[in-house]
Amino acid sequence: MESRLYQTEAIDAVLTAYNQGWHQQLLNMATGTGKTRTCSLLYEKLKSRNPGKMLILDHTEELIDQFIATMQSVNPSLRIDREMAQHKADPDKADVIVASVPSLGRLNTTRIAKYDMSQWNTVIVDEAQHTLAESYMRILEAFGVLGDTKKLLLGMTATPFRADGRALGEVYKKIVYSYSLRQAIKEKWLVPIHGYRVVTQTDLSGVKVSGGDLNNIELEATINTPKRNKAVVDAWMKFGDHRPTLVFAAGIKHARALSEAFMGAGVSSKAIWGADDARSEKLQEFRDSKIQVLINCNLLTEGVDLPRISCIILARPTKSGVLFTQMVGRSTRLYPEKTDSIVLDVVDLCGHHSLCTLPMLMGMPAGLDLQGHGLVEAAELIEAAQEEHDTIDFTKLKAIDNLKQYIEQVDIFAVRFPSEVTDNSEFRWVRAIDGGFVMKVPRPKMDSTGTKSGRVRIYENVLGEWEIDGRIKDKLFHGVRKSIEEAFGCADQQIRQRSPESVCLVNRSAAWMAKPVTPAQLKMLNRLYKGKVWPEDFTQGQASFWIDKKIGGR
Repeated sequence: MESRLYQTEAIDAVLTAYNQGWHQQLLNMATGTGKTRTCSLLYEKLKSRNPGKMLILDHTEELIDQFIATMQSVNPSLRIDREMAQHKADPDKADVIVASVPSLGRLNTTRIAKYDMSQWNTVIVDEAQHTLAESYMRILEAFGVLGDTKKLLLGMTATPFRADGRALGEVYKKIVYSYSLRQAIKEKWLVPIHGYRVVTQTDLSGVKVSGGDLNNIELEATINTPKRNKAVVDAWMKFGDHRPTLVFAAGIKHARALSEAFMGAGVSSKAIWGADDARSEKLQEFRDSKIQVLINCNLLTEGVDLPRISCIILARPTKSGVLFTQMVGRSTRLYPEKTDSIVLDVVDLCGHHSLCTLPMLMGMPAGLDLQGHGLVEAAELIEAAQEEHDTIDFTKLKAIDNLKQYIEQVDIFAVRFPSEVTDNSEFRWVRAIDGGFVMKVPRPKMDSTGTKSGRVRIYENVLGEWEIDGRIKDKLFHGVRKSIEEAFGCADQQIRQRSPESVCLVNRSAAWMAKPVTPAQLKMLNRLYKGKVWPEDFTQGQASFWIDKKIGGR
């Protein structure tokens, strides 16, 4: 099998970055695009630059089996061993060892003592979003791949962030290559995703948060009801097209109850979970098409290769972007006669919880019903509408089929910030008349020093670099950054440091934004926009946007 262009690009990026002195690297590739194969292809290319043995870290039996099989098929002459549970690898004889992190990284284990660390120059961490866990860090420290070293640490992930919010930048110093879900779908290396929103009346407001996500025990008790389970089955019967389907449940009881509900509707189904003694047999039955709907919990979110899946049911709500991305990614791999994937996004009454939904994977409104449209297709429709109607806020759009009607009916004074701003900053940047982006940094009303409002501008120079010019509290500052992302980050940090009392006034999500427009703002608006009629429910945030839009770029 020949490598795909993006896989070759990823390998070249790793090698180039290594030559430049980047020895703690992160490879970000969408689920289903072949991270394991890319790593396997890397082995021979790396030898001339970084000779020595390779350790690959994974954390489940299925992932380890898959990695060994792929590595061996790409490199048939390599001696590949396994470090896991009862099986103890022989580091002296092996070229590559694929190790279980729970086994090798366990506190006070003696396994790690048998490795001659001078022979092991490359460590690859599969599913690198787990890297900051203590068990991983013990291994990385022992193998000497952190800090100033010529050894290579390469993390691979489809989700380069952690649910607990800790930055992977604590370990990895450079993202050397990214290949997104959208790119992969557009270039036909993953199948298109079509989404349906399945709304229930189950109330999640009483479910507590634990470890950054909904408490699993309380969640399962809340959503495992006959009424909700029936709604899931009914939605699949209506939209699922009787496809090979993977369902994500909140717990074992929930998985079993859903399986029973499907079986009651005449659909072949089984439940599977992490500690299920029969999980291998059930997975094989699903691969052999003996099971149509496989319902799982705590198992099939990472790495397991079941490409025939063409329908996903997200029956387990989550706050975790990591988990959500992994669940959806189980259905995107190419497979003979498979043309697309259907995702049924089960949405409950979430109360104060901010939960992930399918449209959010492409930056679309969380409450949007795709109504069977493709994920990329819907994103492109909204982006085209935003280009034409750049002051409309599309975050309140509820159904993609209502896009045209929404544009006709929406308040023409609704605020929309440029995508460059929303992608890179929490603040109220607007486009400057002379190019780039600009923001006024106001002073709080209680300020009696007479200090004038500040102004900060970001713009691209002729060298393709991004410059930051600012004046805050009558002090000037200037900086240069390589990218627009770094420029926004630098400018925002300067505002926070130099005028922390102004942050609440420029933060787009600040509470005052929703308050009614003030008389002073109306007076300014009427002077700037003569003859305009302003809505009765106009807010301070909207007024501030329109004032800044008129005078901010001057």
